[in-house]
Amino acid sequence: MRSSRGASVAPARVYGVGVCAGHLVVHDPLTGTTHHRDQLITVGRTMLRASEVASHPVADLAALGGSSALGVRWSPVVQRDPSPTWVPANSVHRRAARALACAGLLTVDLHEVDPLPTPDLTDIAGHLTDDGCTVSLTTERCPAERHAEALADCVDALRICVDTAVTRRHRLGPDERERRLRSLISGTRATVAAGLPTQLYTRVIPPPPGNAATRWLVELADAVGAHGVTFARPQEDGTLAMPDPADWGAGTPPCGTLKPLDVPLDTVCLRADV
Repeated sequence: MRSSRGASVAPARVYGVGVCAGHLVVHDPLTGTTHHRDQLITVGRTMLRASEVASHPVADLAALGGSSALGVRWSPVVQRDPSPTWVPANSVHRRAARALACAGLLTVDLHEVDPLPTPDLTDIAGHLTDDGCTVSLTTERCPAERHAEALADCVDALRICVDTAVTRRHRLGPDERERRLRSLISGTRATVAAGLPTQLYTRVIPPPPGNAATRWLVELADAVGAHGVTFARPQEDGTLAMPDPADWGAGTPPCGTLKPLDVPLDTVCLRADV
């Protein structure tokens, strides 16, 4: 992790600590990076400072058995309409979350939960954290300012994917692109003010030294108060199998899809903690 600025101070936050392939590691749900740890430390959800974690070497994911040994991206099926006809999802979310936690995962990245917010998000995140997982939310739909505090009570980290708002790879008109960018700015400032660790995230803009878009994104993150920027790429090994739902009972709603965690190529940290 590279630090480019240190003017703002960030407090300690939640990390996932565990043993993978015989190595004691610390996973950061905000940046997506994983570091080795050569000192005894509490396993599970642990409050640490970023500078303390970054003082240890970055782990080679291949040596740990791949990113799926650390965690998964889960796109859960959530309520769109709280009408009485919807089958209650509490039990299936609880069982899916517990199955993931019991698999020894350090983190679950809830990916593109739509609509946002949803009462199911609190339910899902609560089950995961109760069983020792860290929980991040990666979304292109920046939460509205009025939902920032509720989201801060729900997840450990928010990663706002900027690709739709700031790149031309998506066919958006200039007005819609401007609207999304304004929403990204106001939403990020609100979640930071609510105390939720917030990172800007991209899968298409190149990491430093990169180009003009790289520099612009880092400056944007600094201006809105984000913790930093993660430059990542998706895993190439496709969709994972959900835990076996055979004993979850008939008529339960689907749990969604699982995919491997993205691979962080580089991170830029903008908030020091010392």
